[in-house]
Amino acid sequence: MPDAQAAHEFTLTAILPALAGANMIYGVGMLDSGMTWDYAQAVMQNEMVSMIVKAIEGISLNDELLALDIIESVAPGGEYITHAHTYENMKQQSQVDLFDRNTREAWEAGGSNDIVDKSYEKALYILKNYKPDPLPDDILTLLNEQFNEAEIRAEKQA
Repeated sequence: MPDAQAAHEFTLTAILPALAGANMIYGVGMLDSGMTWDYAQAVMQNEMVSMIVKAIEGISLNDELLALDIIESVAPGGEYITHAHTYENMKQQSQVDLFDRNTREAWEAGGSNDIVDKSYEKALYILKNYKPDPLPDDILTLLNEQFNEAEIRAEKQA
């Protein structure tokens, strides 16, 4: 079942290849050594993948983000957390939908739903509401041609 162990195992098996330069993360949604697939696990791991991708992108450094002028103006002993620059730039870091970064009190006031509960809710929402864009006609024609060729080959082998 989707739980802390499954999340930890996925994170380790996904981040190490990503840091090594892999451009594909395998196993999203899988549990039990790939013997089981779970909707909530897939939704949860999708968010984990976005966090991993953000981490391996690295940290952008430029004059605006370094904010040396702000460091100078705040001076030793000052604080940056309430500075407008901090607020304007903090959202550049990973943005999450399922992971709860509220205080415990806010989490409890919001119903104490954990990430698994939220993941199942989101998975059900997607299943009920997702409407894929139709394939372009040329792609659909090509797929139908390939399907027909495969059927002809299968009939010849039978």
